[in-house]
Amino acid sequence: MIGDFIHSFFANVPDACGSIYNERSLQLELAHAFRIAGFGVQFERPILALRPIGSTKKPKHNLDLLISRDGQSAAIELKVPLNGRHPETMYDFCADVEFVESIIADGKAEHGYCLMVTNDKAFWDDSGRGSTIHDFFRKPGSVLNGIIHKPTGNDKGIEAVVMSGSYHVADMWRQIQENRLIAKGRYLLIEVSP
Repeated sequence: MIGDFIHSFFANVPDACGSIYNERSLQLELAHAFRIAGFGVQFERPILALRPIGSTKKPKHNLDLLISRDGQSAAIELKVPLNGRHPETMYDFCADVEFVESIIADGKAEHGYCLMVTNDKAFWDDSGRGSTIHDFFRKPGSVLNGIIHKPTGNDKGIEAVVMSGSYHVADMWRQIQENRLIAKGRYLLIEVSP
């Protein structure tokens, strides 16, 4: 239900919706559409969800959106990378998946989604350069699951997130038809399941 609503948001952008310039603008525009459709919306909801065994990433405490209706709730994490940082943002997206899996496993939401919106084709287009984390987002058929190590920085290879679900991320990219939302953009929506 929530996933279908998000797909319809990008397929038929509401007239009242403004452009997406960053994560906050996506959060506000998407939340506005959810509220108009009769959903309850909570922003930056404080939620403590324990990281799985093997994860070394610092615990996250705020959920971007908690959506509810008819006694069901959905945890949603957002990313809007428009300024590079490709492997870092891909890793952060994996950390979001881990966080949402933990929220569901703890019974704090029944459903979960991670959404990335960007017009930077380096996130979905295989340039022939990259790494394992790039392949998860670019190469069709790749399966994102298990332990994912941080690809850059001082803690490269030491810090890690752990996902219990399996996700075909590269196969999930969709074109955004409405250029007024974000020019030449695509979005990636995965339903999270622990």
